[in-house]
Order: sequence, then C-alpha cells, then structure tokens
Amino acid sequence: MSDIILNEDYQDYNISFEKGVGDKIFFKRKAYIDLSNCAGTLILGHNSKIFQKSLKLYLKKKISIFAHTNIHAVNFANTIKKNFPNFSKIIFCNSGAEAVMKSLRISRSLNKKNLIVNVTGSWHGSVDKLLFYPNKYLKPQKLSDGLSLDDEKNLIYIPYNDIEKSNKILNKFKNDINSIIIEPVQGCLPLGNVKKYLKFLEKFCKKNNITLIFDEIITGIRIRPGSVQKKYDLNPDITTIGKVIGGGLPIGIIGISERINKIIKKKKIKVYFGGTFSANSLSSFVGNETLKFLLKNKRVFSDLNKKCLYFQKNLNQFIKKEKIEAKVYRFDSILRIVFSNFGFSRGRSIEIGDRMQRDLLEKKNISNIVKFRKYLLDKKIYYPKNGIIFLSNSTSYKSLNYVLNYIKIGLKDFFKINKTKNT
Repeated sequence: MSDIILNEDYQDYNISFEKGVGDKIFFKRKAYIDLSNCAGTLILGHNSKIFQKSLKLYLKKKISIFAHTNIHAVNFANTIKKNFPNFSKIIFCNSGAEAVMKSLRISRSLNKKNLIVNVTGSWHGSVDKLLFYPNKYLKPQKLSDGLSLDDEKNLIYIPYNDIEKSNKILNKFKNDINSIIIEPVQGCLPLGNVKKYLKFLEKFCKKNNITLIFDEIITGIRIRPGSVQKKYDLNPDITTIGKVIGGGLPIGIIGISERINKIIKKKKIKVYFGGTFSANSLSSFVGNETLKFLLKNKRVFSDLNKKCLYFQKNLNQFIKKEKIEAKVYRFDSILRIVFSNFGFSRGRSIEIGDRMQRDLLEKKNISNIVKFRKYLLDKKIYYPKNGIIFLSNSTSYKSLNYVLNYIKIGLKDFFKINKTKNT
C-alpha cells in the first residue's frame, strides 16, 4: 500500500484502514469485523462512548498538553493505585516497549549483575536487549540487525511453564542474574495452567535476590480481577502495563514494589525516566476516565469473557467433530487458534506446552495460515497477523456468529486433517 513507510506490514497489504466504529474498521467504505481491536488496546471497541466523552471533556475543560508536571497524571496515578495497591511508585512512559526498556534500566541500577533471563514465548516489544528469540537449544538468535553483541551475551532463556528445566538453568547462573522478565500469560499461547510456574519464579527470585519483572502490557486491566498477579496473588518487583489502561491512546506504565523503592532510596540511585510525552495530560486524562469507568463497570469483563468462551467452545466443538488440524486456546479474553492436530489426540484434548512447541507443530501449515488470513480478509474479517484474537465489549453476537461461520469454512478448506494428508 505504501513504499514510503518502512514499518512492518505496510508493504504486505493492499489495505490501509481509515476509521473504526464499534466492532468494525473501514477501508474505502467497506466494513471489516476487527479481531484485533488495536492489538488488545480497545477493550470497549472503536470510538467507544467513554472515549468520545473523554475527548470532548478534555477539550471543554481547555486542558492542554504539558511536557511537565500536571494534575491529570497525578489523578491517573491515584486511580491506578486502586487496582494495583502493591505499586509503591508509578512511572509513566509513552509506550509498552519504553516501559520495558526503563524497567530493565531500573533493575540494572540495583546491582552490578548484567545477565537478563527471558522466558520463551514472551514478547516485550521493540527493545534491543530482548529483541531475540531462542533456538531449540535455548540460545538467543537475533530478530533484527543492529543489535549489540553484548546484549546477546547477557541474555539467556528458560522454557515457559517448565519448572524442572527452568530451575536447572536458573541454578546454574543464579549468581550472575540481574533480572527475570516474563509475560505471565502469553498471547502466543494463552494457557490457563501457569499459576504454579509463576509462583516458582517468584519464590526463586526472592530467595536469590533477583528482580522479577512482570510484563503485563496486555494482561494488566484486561484480566479479571485486574491483572495476572492480582488473580494469582503474586508480587513481582517491577510491573509494566499498557494497552487497555491508555483508553485508546499510546501509553506505558511501570509500577515498582516497596522493596525496589527502598533500595533506590537507600543507595541513592539515580535513574532517568523522562520524555516529552511521559505522563502527558491527554493520555493521562483519557486513560483515567476510561479506567474509572472500567473499575466501576466490572460487567464489561464478564460480558467480554462470555463472548470469548462462546467463541472458544463453539469452534473447538466444530474442530473436534470435523477433525480439523487446529485448537482454540484461551485465557480470559485472550484467544488464539493454534493450527496443529496436536490439539486433539484419540478424541482427547491435549495442551501444547509453550511457543516453541507450537511453532514446531505449526511449521508445516505456515502457507495455509497465510491463505486462511487472506480468505478471512476477503470475507471482510480482519484476522491479526500475530494470531492473537482480541474481541471487544462492542463485538456483537451477530458479528461473532458471522466470524465463526467463515472461520469454520476456512478451517475445513485449509486444515481438515484428511485433506492435509492427501496434499
């Protein structure tokens, strides 16, 4: 669509969306049902009433944008504290990636250890120190040119949701580890059996004085009752949140524990956090209005989760009946279709354990996954390239049934087991 913009995807599509209303986005007056909702940001849908009301109120009050302290950031921080009472201090950033970058900066300031432990399957945005992926030996492989060799040397991986293997690796390097960073629930494979693993990481970090960083950019606010850490009674040292909490505007937020705050004070550590739009009044005001609405209207989450459960059960029943090479995974309102017949074996549901296993099993279906996405786009359904499905509160059951109908047709065309074996 554009040979000027170098950002990913702009050269891959002949479509650039122009506007969005409710559960739909538009291109040349044609409506597409959106299964991304800005990568999970728009929990209330496009141009929601609360978003429009917030912008109108912002203009009515003649609030301006500030590159310095403002009352709107203070008000927002107080509202965030209600949902995250374990946050001793809050740092505002411009994006999720920036929040992750600065969280690593905080952690590195606490001691002289340089080793960062990332957990397989976690995605932390465009952050140089983490812009790698693990090979089958868990060795980091770069995702981009221009990365430092030192970053590669100072990064190790542990396997998600595998306590035995993770414990073995962590014990080997424990004296050199600065921090462990993890997406506690991952969009690449939203599993529901991760509490025990997360508790293990929390205990290990506490015992060995290692900073535990939870990247809850996606799950913060979205997951009932407000985050994964709140759901499972966990207390990471540093937390990053974003997406939903910005109310539709770019934002990233870091929350640090009392333990970390005490160390910073005691050692008189100076960490730089600034930026022109950090804690800007527009994102703060709209984010605060949205968060207050969500905290007051908890039914938004239960209604959304019912829709996601409906999507999952409906499709998985169809997949099992028709012997489709796929399975729908879900954690609250995070959905993903995994295109592998490993999902069902001898009539019994099997859970894939992590992203590496998922990638290995889906590898033979890559071309069909691309065709499947193109097929849905032709049917006016936007299926996100990263494969993570985020419905919104505005997604109607009419739209949902329309989507389910064409997904079923597409699955039969591209992923039916007997057809796959014959091709």
